[in-house]
Parts: sequence; C-alpha cells; structure tokens
Amino acid sequence: MQRAVGRGRAVAPEGETAPARAWDGRVHPVRDQEDRIDRAVRVVRDAAEARERGAVRDDGPSGPDGMDELSSLRLRLERMTALDKLKSDFMNLTTHELRSPLAIVYGYLSMMESGMLGDLATELREAVTSSIQSVELMMQLVTELVEMARLDETRLDPTRDPVDLTGVVAEAAVRVETSDRHRLHLDLGAGPAPVLGDRGQLLRVFANIIDNAIKYSPSGGEIGVRMRRAGRQVAVDIRDQGLGIAPSDMDRLFTRFGRIVTAATEGIGGTGLGLYLCRELVRRLGGDVTATSVEGEGSTFTVQLPAAPAGARARLTS
Repeated sequence: MQRAVGRGRAVAPEGETAPARAWDGRVHPVRDQEDRIDRAVRVVRDAAEARERGAVRDDGPSGPDGMDELSSLRLRLERMTALDKLKSDFMNLTTHELRSPLAIVYGYLSMMESGMLGDLATELREAVTSSIQSVELMMQLVTELVEMARLDETRLDPTRDPVDLTGVVAEAAVRVETSDRHRLHLDLGAGPAPVLGDRGQLLRVFANIIDNAIKYSPSGGEIGVRMRRAGRQVAVDIRDQGLGIAPSDMDRLFTRFGRIVTAATEGIGGTGLGLYLCRELVRRLGGDVTATSVEGEGSTFTVQLPAAPAGARARLTS
C-alpha cells in the first residue's frame, strides 16, 4: 500500500504474482472551532475491495459515498477537538475555584499551629500539623494542574532574561527542607553561570528535583549537587543515594501523573506532575532534563541549559 500511495498508481504486491490493486486515497482538511485548518487526515483504502462491499461507487474516489465517510471522520475529529478544549476549560475553572478556599483553610490552620488562636492540646496540635501537610499537598497539586493547563495552551512560555544559575541552584537548596539523615553537598564552581530564562520557574525546577532526591532517600545519605560548564551548555547534576528506579519504570518517569508507586515508595507523597513540568519548562528554554538510576543505589538527574550569549552575560554582571 505504501508503494501505491508513493507512486500514485496501482502496483502489484512485492514478491507476489497477485493482480495489481487500485488504491483510493484522499487528504482531508480538519478545521478548528475558528474555522482555521490546523491538521489534515489521509485516508487510503483498497478501492476494489470497497467496491465489492458497495462502499464506493463506480464513479471513482470522489463519489458521494466516499464523501460521506470522510465527512463522518471529520465530524468525529471536530468532536474530539471540542472535548479536549472542554477538558482544558474545566480544569482551569476547577483549579481557579479551589485556590481561594484552600488558601483560607491553610491560613487558619497556620494561625492555630502558631498559637495565634489560643493554646492547643498536644493531640489537637498534631492533628493541625497533619492537616497543614495535607492542604500543602493539595495546593501543590492545584498549582501543578494550572501550570500543566497553561503548557497545553502554550501560555506558560518562560521569559528569557539573563539569570545566574549558580545563585538559583544555591537558593533552591536553601529552600528545600532536609533532615538530620541527609547531607546536602553543593559544588557550584567559581563565578556566575549565566543562562537565559525565568528565574522563578528555574527556582521551582531545581527545588522540585532536589526535594525529590531527599524524599526518595528515606534512609538518608548524601545529596550531591554539582554544576558543570561545558562550552555553550551549563549542566547541573543532582545525585542521591536513595531507592533508585527500576529500568522498566524509567519510561514513565517524565510523563504526566507518572508517579512510580512500589512497596518502597507508596508512603511518599507526590502528584506525579513535578518532573513532567520540570522537563517541559527546561525544554522550552532549549535545554533538557534527563535521568540515570540504579535500583537500590540511587539516581542522578541532570538539568542542561544553553549558556547565555556574551551580550546577556554583560547585562547580568553590569
């Protein structure tokens, strides 16, 4: 069939003496809700077989029955496009409506925990602390859902201002909570490492990856953060000595809701969106996020970004 489509005429099957077959092919435009052509669908079928079934008339591929089939396909694609937009609109509305009540709940719980609303019994204080952690997880999920929706609609394109990546990584490491079991070791080299990007978004990227390294190292160990400057690239390796990832799970690592749940990780909180968003944001800056891992020994996540050109470096240091 591929040879018939490529040559635009009937051909005999390769390696066989079967009679030549005629193929009926069409390219059909599909329009979006603003009546703009945004994709095309190619339909190729065996015309002789279709005629035997009565699906195509003898007046050729432009017969009315063929048009009915293509019109049906177009209608189904248009419905799928409309459903996808409806899903996106619903997600935007839902997450927007959740933000305000969650912020109010979080505020009152924080006031209770701090004692601003009076002293609490030990049992009640523990319940408040647990509730705050749950609300924080919900607020994180809402934020990530909003960012995912913006990515889908290309409304989350990062700005490209000169940013010192050394300072961003150092601040991200300070923001992340560590325990006595973990040792956070930074090796950022000497001097600034200018890149082009949005400082706030890059800060969230590195905080997320460093936080993951800590969470998925429940027994503790060293979390190493090392910066490398190689020509036109700046790379940051975040290495842990934690649980590691099985080879069979690596393909799901950067997918939406691709949280890997095993007997060892089921008690670790997370939404499964963080790494997906990190990689998408870095890729929009011309970089990438990759990972290597050995199950039971730990993982290394590498963030690569293009170094800023000389003119941008001058603006950063001035």
